[in-house]
Amino acid sequence: MTVLSREVEIKASAQELWEQLLAVNAWPEWQQSVTEARWISKGKPALGSRLSFSYQHNQTAPRVEAEITGLRTAREFSYRPIGGDVPYTEGMSELEWEWLLSEQSNGRTWLRFTLSYQADGGYPFVREVLGTRVQFLNFADSALKSLQSKFEAAGAIADQPS
Repeated sequence: MTVLSREVEIKASAQELWEQLLAVNAWPEWQQSVTEARWISKGKPALGSRLSFSYQHNQTAPRVEAEITGLRTAREFSYRPIGGDVPYTEGMSELEWEWLLSEQSNGRTWLRFTLSYQADGGYPFVREVLGTRVQFLNFADSALKSLQSKFEAAGAIADQPS
């Protein structure tokens, strides 16, 4: 199993970040590779709830239908693909995306974004490893920095005297 992750400390509570992660329709605002996202399941998100998102990958824009596999309020949000445009990436299977939140005593939260997958091997895998690892790490850095900037800017406005 290959596991790639990035993390950043953000000036926000875990609850504030949690709400941002669950606002799936707003993902394109802070995830530059995501072009569209929405909940498929109605009601409050729960284990097994489904969502859909499209993202830029090389010269394609696959649509992924995913199912929530981990959901702990203000701590964990993870999901894995169960449908959509297959294959999402060649040479990879058992994909799972995971967001972990760890609130600190200083009012900040560590946010870790992880992609795990099984390498299938062969030429498509070699091509994907070279491109996907770099692409994922760039995507993760961009999304985390975007969230960090969003909350840091909001905090700077709130900190100014009236």
